[in-house]
Amino acid sequence: MEIHRFLSGCAAMAFVALFSGCNSTDPAIGSYNSCKVYDKPLFGNIARKSAEYQGPARNPVIVIHGFLGARLKNHVTGKTVWGDFTGREAFNGYSNEHLRQLSHPMGEGKRLDQLKDNVYAYKLLSKFNVKLLGIQFHVDAYNKLIQILTIAGYVPSHRPLPEGKKFYSLFTFYYDWRRDLPENAKRLDHFISKKRKYLQHEYEKLYGLKNFDVQFDIIAHSMGGLLSRYYLRYGGDDLPADGSLPDLEWKGSKYIDKLIIVGTPNAGYLDTCVELVNGLQVDPRAPAYPPSVIGTFATYYQMLPLTSTRSVIEKGSGKNIDMFDIRNWIKYKWGLADPGQDKYLKIMLPGVKKKSQRYMIALDHLRKCLARAKQFTEAMRIYDLPPKDIAMILFAGDAVKTSRQAEVDPQTGKLTVTKYEAGDGKVLASSARMDEREGREWVPFMQSPINWRAVIHLKAAHMGITESYAFADNVSYYLLSFPTPKQSKLRKYLKETKKNRVK
Repeated sequence: MEIHRFLSGCAAMAFVALFSGCNSTDPAIGSYNSCKVYDKPLFGNIARKSAEYQGPARNPVIVIHGFLGARLKNHVTGKTVWGDFTGREAFNGYSNEHLRQLSHPMGEGKRLDQLKDNVYAYKLLSKFNVKLLGIQFHVDAYNKLIQILTIAGYVPSHRPLPEGKKFYSLFTFYYDWRRDLPENAKRLDHFISKKRKYLQHEYEKLYGLKNFDVQFDIIAHSMGGLLSRYYLRYGGDDLPADGSLPDLEWKGSKYIDKLIIVGTPNAGYLDTCVELVNGLQVDPRAPAYPPSVIGTFATYYQMLPLTSTRSVIEKGSGKNIDMFDIRNWIKYKWGLADPGQDKYLKIMLPGVKKKSQRYMIALDHLRKCLARAKQFTEAMRIYDLPPKDIAMILFAGDAVKTSRQAEVDPQTGKLTVTKYEAGDGKVLASSARMDEREGREWVPFMQSPINWRAVIHLKAAHMGITESYAFADNVSYYLLSFPTPKQSKLRKYLKETKKNRVK
């Protein structure tokens, strides 16, 4: 599959540099045999015009973040729950209030979507703020991706409208990454409907296009790819309450043209198991979050590796461990099923006085999360070709040793990673492709329930994918110059009606 060199740049200075032209002394000019390799491409005339174009023929873009990728705030206290960290945590640990607010609420007799708290997602985690010993560190998260798209001509809705631009065309959907993905797909459906009405209004005002069929391109990173794939398949519909599989009708395809997925664990990833058992360490300067706290997050279980991949096996026997079976969690005393986690359950369930009752609530929550996750992963594995006018494009990292298989000690329940494979450090390249040969007998050619239009492997880590020049070049090409059938029909219509120009 050819990799198209098209549009590059991760900052304004890089953008300007691309216009400087070739050095006339470059020995590669006119050469048939030069082996010189360049770290960035040139920005050609066609690409410049594509970036400058503003009109209905260009689909607006929605960016969807991954796990941990949005700031969380308590709307009652106004305090940030996730997104800002201080050196206090590195020395004293996390406060009880912080752990209680960060955890997903639990309660017997209620569905996951009925368990509510005062925490909500309010902003994309474009920078990860860490304050240590009075020194402020800003770790780039999604800033680079927004910069790439801005340079490509998209107008971010969270900034003032630039001079010469008539409307916004770049939107970020942020969501509570602790909560169930189908629940967030419903929120995405409302978000798309709202942005669609805004653009329809602008297109009618500027181009005379009434009730224009606005289509969106989505760029989704990591867990955001699972959310967007679910939306593409099922729209804002929930999974059936009886645990059965939903009818696959591609409801989201009504509004989606291209779905660009970046580093997504389409077949799950092993680190979810390890972190649910041992805890999550977000930053090496701070302690790990307890397994029982992150074990309340419904989404963690929806990223567990598929059982067919044989990602977790029993030490000695080689028996394949089903991570969706609660009996294994109880047997090995993992996560919420570990009685030793009661000191944290006391924090998360302050109104429950008995240890035995806290444990039963924790098991009930674990049971609901595992059952929901199994239903979700099976719904995402249904083989069915999407509508022909949908393009699904994958960017995956394959240059970092990534956890492939872990062994569990049958005596202690200790989980140890023993095998590594190619990936981006968190997600295996085979999982991103959802190549179902993983864990099974090898056969020629990929077998996947996802009908990829293109797959591009990059030598980058999980967050580094969006910072590479190769990603910038290719994502811009596929957005601006790779037409789907919908766009080809639209281009013909706009040409015939001459409704592509501002009045």
